This record gives sequence, C-alpha cells and structure tokens, in this order.
Amino acid sequence: MLQIDILESAILEELAPAGTCTIEELYGKLPYYSYSQVFSVMYRLTRQGTIVLKHPVPSLYLLSLAPQRSNPPRYAA
Repeated sequence: MLQIDILESAILEELAPAGTCTIEELYGKLPYYSYSQVFSVMYRLTRQGTIVLKHPVPSLYLLSLAPQRSNPPRYAA
C-alpha cells in the first residue's frame, strides 16, 4: 500500500507543474514503476475525480489535474 501511495503522490507532483501531459510522458517521468503500476494508479485517480483523462484525437490521451471544486454556499434555515 505504501508503494501505491508513493506512486500516487509522484503522479500528482508530475501533473501539477506540467498542466497537461500524455500517458507516455507521465510514464517516462516515473522510471522506477512499471507501465501497469502507473496505469492502475492513474485509472483509480480518474475514477476518484482527482485527475482528468481526455481523448481529443485517436491514440492520444491527455492527463491533467481535475479542477478544484469549491463547496457550495450553505444557507441558514
């Protein structure tokens, strides 16, 4: 589990300054992990809504951090 947490942090740290990158670029920045490890964590983060995966054209997948959602205002009753 610790290995996954470290990989998750590494993915988020790589995406923060990059803005957007391809899956291949992200994988190239994480040489100590297998493609399946990176893909597995990336898939989980997209399902959680932490990162966004876009497919603008065939055979191109772009990753970016999901926009921060602000909490809706609460109204007093």
